Amino acid sequence: MNSTSEIIVIGGGVIGLAIAVDLKLRGATVTVLSRDFQQAASHAAAGMLAPYAEKIPPGAMLDLCLKSRWLYPEWIRKIEDVTGLDTGYHPCGILSLTYDTPTSIDENWLDRETIQLYQTELGSNVVGGWWYPDDGQVDNRKLVTALHQAALNLGVDLIEGVTVRAIQQQKNHVLSLLTSKGAYEAQTYILASGSWASQLLPLPVYPVKGQMAAVRMPLDTDNIPPLQRILFGPQTYLVPRQDGRLIIGATSEKVGWKTGNTPDGLQTLFSKAIQLYPPLKDWPLSETWWGFRPATPDEQPILGTSSCDNLFLATGHYRNGILLSPVTASMIADLVLQNKTDPLLHQFHYDRFSFKPSSSSMTLNSTAMPLTLNYGSTPAELQNTSDELVIAGRKFRSRLMTGSGKYANLDLMRQSIVASGCEIVTVAVRRVQTKAPGHEGLAEALDWSKIWMLPNTAGCQTADEAIRVARLGREMAKLLGQEDNNFIKLEVIPDAKYLLPDPIGTLQAAEQLVKEGFAVLPYINADPLLAKRLEEIGCVTVMPLGSPIGSGQGIKNAANISIIIEESKIPVVVDAGIGTPSEASYAMELGADALLINSAIALAQNPVAMGQAMGMATVAGRLAYQAGRMPIKQYASASSPLTGTIG
Repeated sequence: MNSTSEIIVIGGGVIGLAIAVDLKLRGATVTVLSRDFQQAASHAAAGMLAPYAEKIPPGAMLDLCLKSRWLYPEWIRKIEDVTGLDTGYHPCGILSLTYDTPTSIDENWLDRETIQLYQTELGSNVVGGWWYPDDGQVDNRKLVTALHQAALNLGVDLIEGVTVRAIQQQKNHVLSLLTSKGAYEAQTYILASGSWASQLLPLPVYPVKGQMAAVRMPLDTDNIPPLQRILFGPQTYLVPRQDGRLIIGATSEKVGWKTGNTPDGLQTLFSKAIQLYPPLKDWPLSETWWGFRPATPDEQPILGTSSCDNLFLATGHYRNGILLSPVTASMIADLVLQNKTDPLLHQFHYDRFSFKPSSSSMTLNSTAMPLTLNYGSTPAELQNTSDELVIAGRKFRSRLMTGSGKYANLDLMRQSIVASGCEIVTVAVRRVQTKAPGHEGLAEALDWSKIWMLPNTAGCQTADEAIRVARLGREMAKLLGQEDNNFIKLEVIPDAKYLLPDPIGTLQAAEQLVKEGFAVLPYINADPLLAKRLEEIGCVTVMPLGSPIGSGQGIKNAANISIIIEESKIPVVVDAGIGTPSEASYAMELGADALLINSAIALAQNPVAMGQAMGMATVAGRLAYQAGRMPIKQYASASSPLTGTIG
């Protein structure tokens, strides 16, 4: 299927629908693509409008939340007028309770005795709280239902059951969306897919699971429930709905994409809720559910433009998606249709997570690594400028590539890379995305204006996985300023014990990625026939292993590597298994064009010194190969002359 629209919104949650409705009300032609409207995070929220109760500190985020709360009454009126549906909007106020006596109080503070007048039967640990009359709630499920109906009534094309698999780009311009139902094209695209945004672009958005529950409140003789305003307590909140339900929320679990309610999660949920308001322990349980909140490292949304001129971002709203829907819709619509940028948008641009060069970012830290490394020349100074490594038309002085994993900390990694003199650093796309241990802040740790990023597909077990991750890697490089970087180190490794690459999966993935315009650097066994086939389909290097990854066994297959070097017309990069500088030099003496070394540097007792040693060994091995070794002879041959001797 090929479909064309003026604007496509990716994501059918509250943010995506709010943007679509606002755009349509301004006359745009809009399509919304959603995998499942019922699975959106907004269905699993509590619907609090609580910028003050959430204790958001003064700054851009609080300004954004207050602006959105101010927009809410008129925004709700507009939605309800279009649909005739109730959204459950209720400016009921919020009591923010505490178990600890605050060091300072303001005019909103209520002590223990006073707060019991506002709400009786609070837990005995409550020492007081703050009353925020301007905060309130909306029934998130009713709101999403109303937005969905408003979009339909206004003529938005809502397409459900569509999974967007890739964003096809060329020269910083989105050409189309590749989906489970074919290609979709538009003039403008808006990414509003919440926790799933990082599956399409390398944005620092990740899921945080929240488990929730509802109980049924009893009514008195006048049909009035015991709770009529929100109670916001330490790590819990109670939101009374006007239909008699009490919403209890919520756990906050960084467990990846693990779904479902759990006994431990629900126990935590109920114990904290009962501590805050003991009477609810006897109320009948109505429902339990869970959802994924789209979090970012600073817990603030990503809004505004992207690296593509026709792609806009509206994701990462975390706990405030419902609250921020009106202001997000208004600002994005202004930006898309009028090129009008609210000053607040600059504070939420995606590039706040990018590296900011500083004068000290690439210098060695002598206090962190006391060894002095001034041996007369650095690897960079030893490079022969007339002997450059050329990959896919790009020239590099250094023939050593390094990795970014296994270091004790990012500072040690940065120092080791500098000491090695390398110009190419490979980065595991999946580990950066998921912020695996040792990879938090990796994108910001290096100056990517000086280092060429080589994204890799580590962790991919199938060709399809590798292709998807490769696409994310290309976008990650763009976000870090390398707009023309189409390099990908291709790894397809289903073998968990020996980490040996799958030749069939590697070949399949390489064929597809070459068709998509990638410069493919495939990691392979030292198989001369496979290396030749990969060269024939258009790979820009081959990267045979010296021995298993991280083993430090050295070069165990020199004969096959020599054949690959002899037969290849593209650079041969020996990758994996090198443990010492002598082994690095030996690989270069065989005629390898370059080396990729990670574990031997990162796991050395002194990684910075080992980085420099590996850089120098690479240079020495290359010079030795070019010089040509002496012939090997069966018998001894004296160095000194045998004629003209005395006596």
